[in-house]
Amino acid sequence: MKISKTTVLIIIFCLGSMLSAQQGKYVRKSVSSLESVWFKPGSVSGMSFDSKTFDKFIDFYVEVERFDYNVIPSNLLQDFRREANSIDEVTPEALSEVLENTVTSKIVEILNDPDVMKQRGDALKDESAFQSFAATKAKSLGLTVDELKTLMNSAYIYLPFINSATKENEKPDNISITLEGGIIWWQMEMDSEGTTSVEQVLSATTKGIGSADPTEKQVLTEASAWPKDFRFGDEKWKTTPEQYAQNSAMLAFCKNLGVKTKKIDDFKLTAQITEADGKKYGFPLGHREGVHLDDGFNIVEYEEDSEGNEVAVRKGFVRVSKTGNNVEDPNDYTYAKQLLGSKVSEGTVVMEHPVLGMDARVKFGYVAAGMNITREHSRLPNFSFMGAAAGQYVFAEGDGEPEFTEDGDTLSPGGATSAAGMNMHLAYNVAPIINVSQTFLDIDIGVYFPLVKIDLDAQALPLIISANFGATKKFQNGRSNVSVGLYGGMDMFSLNGSIKQTYGDDITYSYSVSALGFGATVDYEMMFTPDISINFGAGYRLGLAPSSASITVGEGEPYDLTEQYPDFDDRYGDMKLGGLRLNFGVNYALSELPVDVFGFLDPFKKH
Repeated sequence: MKISKTTVLIIIFCLGSMLSAQQGKYVRKSVSSLESVWFKPGSVSGMSFDSKTFDKFIDFYVEVERFDYNVIPSNLLQDFRREANSIDEVTPEALSEVLENTVTSKIVEILNDPDVMKQRGDALKDESAFQSFAATKAKSLGLTVDELKTLMNSAYIYLPFINSATKENEKPDNISITLEGGIIWWQMEMDSEGTTSVEQVLSATTKGIGSADPTEKQVLTEASAWPKDFRFGDEKWKTTPEQYAQNSAMLAFCKNLGVKTKKIDDFKLTAQITEADGKKYGFPLGHREGVHLDDGFNIVEYEEDSEGNEVAVRKGFVRVSKTGNNVEDPNDYTYAKQLLGSKVSEGTVVMEHPVLGMDARVKFGYVAAGMNITREHSRLPNFSFMGAAAGQYVFAEGDGEPEFTEDGDTLSPGGATSAAGMNMHLAYNVAPIINVSQTFLDIDIGVYFPLVKIDLDAQALPLIISANFGATKKFQNGRSNVSVGLYGGMDMFSLNGSIKQTYGDDITYSYSVSALGFGATVDYEMMFTPDISINFGAGYRLGLAPSSASITVGEGEPYDLTEQYPDFDDRYGDMKLGGLRLNFGVNYALSELPVDVFGFLDPFKKH
């Protein structure tokens, strides 16, 4: 049987690709986009969608350094747009079916043209011959030479889509926007005869939520907290509140799509370990492929599954300790330290473990000492509009050790000196920005319940709510680490309840006392999987004397009590909302997050 030159070239190409994959060498992929984003008809009605900013985020998070990018000719998209716009219920499956019946069928028809099949092989070695062929063939297909070349070189096609965009206004100026949609990826496969087919390799959904409130004030200065400008790296641009919320939602949305794309097996960066020193390894990846400090890689071995397919099986985990600058020096390797698994040798394959670069931590804690909320601090303000129960104590009499004056009168019977609750952290890894491994910026929200008996007649729920900003540095030793954190923020003692009325509905209220607080933590953490670890530790929070108090009754505006009480400092001066804290919890490396947290810092990653 006579074998054509084209077939030989295709077989050589396929065998070479298989060999490279087996050896762990990442081969750059040629990727084509259908359009920047497809919208379900009516999904963005009532808002001016900022497509330019969306394209900016897609370029940054999806069209990453490891790919070569092209754009599908627009004349091939006409039937797709028409049929997609008629879909009753937009799902990835329905959208994929439409595209496969329109765009990809046209592409397959072009690529399976006998002349094109032959030239796909010949073009591998003779660019001038291809140009001569394309000058005539492209015209007959209704394409330009560049468009034909794009199709012939494409290996993957992707389409981001939005099927829902909703806007909510809690207040006239407080805007929240939610985007729902996803991304679909197809692979163009060529068999030994040169025949092309298209297979879907990913259909994933996600959402992005953004908000803006121009009336928001700085906690300390009362100055406006509304930034007016949206920032992304060194860039910034003026926005309206709606545009700001939209941009924030789009950033979170596109960032999630980027991680989902990197999780496609063919797109994961792989390399052979070329240097091994104990559990420190070097391999040929780096800045050119978008590798950063603290990126994770699985140590894998290739095994056959039950169907005889070769699959990568995780045998360990490493974290990048130094990123190679292979843009300037191709021989500058990336180095990583092993955290999980047994020591391996040169030739072992590492495979990328994509995550957001954000950790979520949940800590359950107990305030053991140093807190002081007396029964007097729990007394409701005595205002006539609050009804007969105003001035009532929320804390029951007799808890704790009462203090007495010299005359024997009770000064402050009972109170809370301990509390139990939890803290929720979002931690952004700034290591690729500052070149210091395992360094995080933290946003922390804490909710604690004072351990005190409540007067049932008061109908109130006492809480201590903390909002903090801080930084954490982890010192790694194998699978475990010790971390030190510093933070500061605002503590609030709140009483939320209702007052019974003799006539009419009960009156609801929210009473709060706020104070600044600063603290430090020390934690021990043990890793169990690349994404999950547990921790326990202790910390001390220095709670300053309260600086403000307010009450909100019903649907009314907050009423400032700071000036209402001439003896404010004496009344609240001994209140302490901090203390010694003991905690244990879980840390999880996120692959998806619907809100934008510190996303403006992503373009600064360079290490």
